[in-house]
Amino acid sequence: MTKLSRRNFLLGAGAAGMAMAMSAAGVAYAADKKDEEGTDWASQVTEEISCDILVVGGGFSGTAAAVQAGENGDKVLLIEGQSALGGNGTGVECTNAYGLHPNSGEATLGEMVRYEADAQSYTVNQMFIRDMISHAAENVQWLIDNGVQYEAIEDLDPAYLEMYKQGRYRAEFSFDYVYKGGAAGIGYFPFMKKKLAEYGVNLRLNTRARELVLDENGNVAGAYATDTYGDTIKINAKAVIVSTGGFGEDAARMGKLGIDLEDIRIIGTPGHYGDGVNMMIKAGGIEHGAPAFGCTNIIGSAGPWGPIWDKLCWGGPCLWVDINGERFSDEACSTYTHNFELQNVPVRLAGGTCWSIMDKDVYEYMLDGDEECAKLWEEMIAKADDAYKADTLEELAGIMKVDKELFLSQVKQYNANVEQGIDADYGKDPEYLMPIATPPFYCGLIRGALEGLYSGGVKTDRQFRVKKPGRDQAFENLFAVGADGGMLYNNMYGIDINGSMTCHGVNSARTAANTAHAFITGK
Repeated sequence: MTKLSRRNFLLGAGAAGMAMAMSAAGVAYAADKKDEEGTDWASQVTEEISCDILVVGGGFSGTAAAVQAGENGDKVLLIEGQSALGGNGTGVECTNAYGLHPNSGEATLGEMVRYEADAQSYTVNQMFIRDMISHAAENVQWLIDNGVQYEAIEDLDPAYLEMYKQGRYRAEFSFDYVYKGGAAGIGYFPFMKKKLAEYGVNLRLNTRARELVLDENGNVAGAYATDTYGDTIKINAKAVIVSTGGFGEDAARMGKLGIDLEDIRIIGTPGHYGDGVNMMIKAGGIEHGAPAFGCTNIIGSAGPWGPIWDKLCWGGPCLWVDINGERFSDEACSTYTHNFELQNVPVRLAGGTCWSIMDKDVYEYMLDGDEECAKLWEEMIAKADDAYKADTLEELAGIMKVDKELFLSQVKQYNANVEQGIDADYGKDPEYLMPIATPPFYCGLIRGALEGLYSGGVKTDRQFRVKKPGRDQAFENLFAVGADGGMLYNNMYGIDINGSMTCHGVNSARTAANTAHAFITGK
């Protein structure tokens, strides 16, 4: 099989999976980004259809929910705003299979729950974590029974297995089943799509949900949607499962969190406009309020997960300063938690962008002999692609357009900390303390690269019914799954349990579909 690594997974096998999932529709995305807030959808209906269960969103979780509902014998309509199924799910490489994986004996369920809860400072409901892990084996077996294909564990590249056991971004627990070809776009979606057809699921692409339909008592009765022609469809449904992948491209909602979309690069698939989250909140659902972003660092036009990301964006011995020229964080923070997405959190809190400073020695340390990265970096400098080189720190300050006196004082203070062997300002581990003193000097403008959201939609109960104000109050027939209902993480996605997001995705999808079936049938 293709040798899998964090670097080539999205750029190689993962990209192939993306292409396969999208091949039926080319690269066109028919759903318009415009949200048309305030539109009276009820007055514009040109078509009305009915179903038992409406699934909104055909990504990883939505597809699983539709398959489970179809398997249950329900009349299912799956709508997807884009031209193909998949979304960001096409690129994921694995799912946690604790209990099915041959190495499951290395940890107990309780150990995993405690570790994950501790990583979130016990701000998450531990029952959600326990539910996800305890059902992992049966959920993965269900996927296998539905034709989903995984790589044989004995055939995996040993380097892939070691990737999650050592190094900067190792996972504490790795019981993952890797999809065939290294991506769900190859091992998951083609086979789940066959099951949609087998179970008679009505699939409508290029169809974007706009607003939930509520009856006179405030209960969910379906949704309004628009198709590629702009026509409005009223969908009557006995239950609605929402799985739209979060709101990473919703400028208004992201702005409330202090994130300007102009300052970040969207590297995931398009279509995450917050439709599902917004319509659930509008209907009376409780906003989650502590979103966890799939956001890492990037410089210029460098490819995500490529050599520049791998070698020069993680901080380490670099000096980070904000747009004014002031240091604001321990640059090596992501190495302590082994979470590569933590590297962007201090940057985000500092305004969204920052300058990463290196001298000759730090640069060589960061490169670690990677000739490909060195070549790309020199090309970026030649193009002034957010990467620059200077003979003096004063010249560097001019290039960055920061306060020169402030910047030079920060470098002086930092070098004094290095000389003392103690970071008196932010406590950086002495292992990563290196002076910024030997020319030439380099700077790169770091910004966020947003793949998507892992949580942060609405609050749910353990059956993934959307919660309403009041203790233990929830809609009986409205569900949020995947990233729209991911209450496993608050503010930061922990990757200590490898494959946990897809594990949550299929668990939430199946739980919601089965609960919806019980509601509809009265069983």
